[in-house]
Amino acid sequence: MTILDYGNLLINGKVVAYEGRVKIESGSRTRTANPQVNGEIVYTTDISTERAKIMIPIRNSVESKELFDGFYDNGDNNTISFRDKNFSKATMEVLPEREDQEIVEYVFFANPEV
Repeated sequence: MTILDYGNLLINGKVVAYEGRVKIESGSRTRTANPQVNGEIVYTTDISTERAKIMIPIRNSVESKELFDGFYDNGDNNTISFRDKNFSKATMEVLPEREDQEIVEYVFFANPEV
């Protein structure tokens, strides 16, 4: 028998119960190679892609809806801690479609892990 290790998920210091797996895309700067006429390559860096994406599966209920509506209303003033990772200035760009008792994936974008 395998025992799954569900890591603690805290948003703004509140423990949040989730179902399934929390997915995290760390995000990084995008480097683009730009060949020059003289044969050299100059690299440019796009920092707009350097943001983390945190996807959290939550069973939709009246309580979870109210909780995540509050996180949405906070704008980018949310802090997410998952296991040994911490993300600041986390925000939801949109609220997902939510049906009663369905599992909903809430997506936050945040500063890279600190």
